[in-house]
Amino acid sequence: MKINHFLSRGFLLIALLVMTPLVPLFAEPCSAAFFPSNNITLERNGMNWEYKEQVTNNEAIFFREFIDLQKGNNDNFVNAWEILKAEMSLRDKLKISIEKKPDVKLNGTSETVKAKDFNFWIQKEALGKTGKNSSITTYASVSYSFEKEFCHGTDIWFMGTPESNVTITLPVGFDATRTEGLDNKSMEFENNRSVLKGNFASEKNITIWLSENKSFAELPETKGNTEKDVENASKNKENKTGTTESKVDFQEYFGFFKAILTRLHLSPKS
Repeated sequence: MKINHFLSRGFLLIALLVMTPLVPLFAEPCSAAFFPSNNITLERNGMNWEYKEQVTNNEAIFFREFIDLQKGNNDNFVNAWEILKAEMSLRDKLKISIEKKPDVKLNGTSETVKAKDFNFWIQKEALGKTGKNSSITTYASVSYSFEKEFCHGTDIWFMGTPESNVTITLPVGFDATRTEGLDNKSMEFENNRSVLKGNFASEKNITIWLSENKSFAELPETKGNTEKDVENASKNKENKTGTTESKVDFQEYFGFFKAILTRLHLSPKS
């Protein structure tokens, strides 16, 4: 995704407290206090982008203070209801940010891509005194639908956090003929799909050119159901919030907390 990330702790705290929109995301590389990862699953009719980010040290304190002061009762303690309010607020900001500045394009345009089903979770490790500097893990996911199915020669563009890890699972029956912006690239084949792994380059954008593998015999019942698959994947995550006792098992989620700060377009001019 997109947006400038401000690594200055002073500005970061202000940005969190005022919760005003930022400018294009992921302009800054990952810092030692932020550990983001991305997991993108492509289907013929849509995709799901999942984000995971761990914030540590003083930035974790600032985040707890934001939750308590802006979304709670300012008693220097983070409660479950305060986390829930923060999740709802950050989810809404995430939605507004992507709608304002899309982070996915097909064949050079975002007009045929529709973002939907926005979700955001803060793990219950955020609970407790605001002065704690123990790490906090946040998750988010966004599903997208495409007006037209992938076909031979389609290219897809992603905007993400520089240097953050990314796993991209291609649609069944498709291969990547060319990539740009994917550093340390490796390719695997899992469950009849090509899987690309690596990290966003310093330019923060990845472009993949796809070709259809004509030798792959796609099962009839799987074709045409990809949009439903994307929707179901998103719905399965709606009950996975960090404020419940249920265990959340997110594997290689998208890089997020640093991303959300930048992606939320937190601009002091807003």
